[in-house]
Amino acid sequence: MTKVDFSELHKDILNDTLAKLKSLLRAESASLFLFDPEHQELVLDSFFDEHKVQFKGLRQRMGEGIAGSVANECKAVLVKDIKTDPRFQQGRFRHYHTDSFICVPILTEDSLIGVINISDKASGEIFTDEDFDLACLFAQLASRMVENQIALAKLREENELLKKEKAEIKEERGFLEKFASMGKLAGGIVHEINNPLDAVMRYTNMIIEKDLDPAVAREYLNEIKVGLTRILKITRSLLEFSQQLNDNNNKETADVNEMVEEALSLFRHTLFLGHMKVEKHFADNLPKIVDKGLCRVFSNFVKNAFDAMPDGGTLSITTYCENGYLSISFRDTGCGISEEIREKIFSPFFTTKPIGQGVGLGLPICFEVIQRYQGKIDVNSAPGLGTEFKVRLPITNPL
Repeated sequence: MTKVDFSELHKDILNDTLAKLKSLLRAESASLFLFDPEHQELVLDSFFDEHKVQFKGLRQRMGEGIAGSVANECKAVLVKDIKTDPRFQQGRFRHYHTDSFICVPILTEDSLIGVINISDKASGEIFTDEDFDLACLFAQLASRMVENQIALAKLREENELLKKEKAEIKEERGFLEKFASMGKLAGGIVHEINNPLDAVMRYTNMIIEKDLDPAVAREYLNEIKVGLTRILKITRSLLEFSQQLNDNNNKETADVNEMVEEALSLFRHTLFLGHMKVEKHFADNLPKIVDKGLCRVFSNFVKNAFDAMPDGGTLSITTYCENGYLSISFRDTGCGISEEIREKIFSPFFTTKPIGQGVGLGLPICFEVIQRYQGKIDVNSAPGLGTEFKVRLPITNPL
């Protein structure tokens, strides 16, 4: 038989059943034996007796006495005269005050839990068939309750296991996504460097292999310089990208409004020309936050806004707290972004700017920085209607 793990809760269920059954049957004595599968014995766990007889902890072998016989056969019995029942002659207990006795096994679907004994009816009468049926019913109910508790414990264990497996799958998926991103980034690097490198090699070979007019050679050298400058910009941007993603040591907190002002200060010349207008709507007493690269994020949004308004316009910057998030909004009146382009703007090396003016790592860096805060970047835009980049950072963000 399968071993049943008896928790204190299981014992409480069985003892409560035993006490109620003793009361309903108006019996003076009731006992609970639990099955010990390792030693193939019944162990007396509880004994309710009006005469204060104490037997707790006593053991009885399977097949021995009335309780051992009932446990061995897994069949309840009603004994109306213990003096004529040989099983009582085999047993150790001769303390009964009446001749009637009920013994009922407690069984799960595939296990023996134990045995309930009811004896010494207070009236001195024998237990009736109705008493016996009630005892059997209570034993069945107790068995189902124990089974339910065991099933519930198993479900909890399985639930914890599923949670653990889910967490492991999530972690593994995170690693796979990182590897996929690395692969995509590596492919982008190769593509971005190959184009100018091909031009450099082509013009270099032409200068080496052909007797060129000095003016033509100078033109080719200028093309080589453009290609090398392009490669230099890509490698510098990649270095900044790597440094930004690996810089996790800063623990100093800063004011978000001050970080926005610092980002704007990088564009003093553009603002000095006067064709750009900046409107600032800063909330007071905002919670300070660790700077994990926010100034770079803000300066990128400002630069993109100014690039989207070559003929002038207004950039509105708003800071506020809402629904547990610290929000920073950058809204411009520029040309806007189509839906097709919006889906690609956070992809490494994607850019709508002419060759030599943009590498396509600005917004991917912004995205990675905000991911560190477990925050979000929302983009609202449409062609001709301007663009809004809104950063939302959890106020209880990890430091």
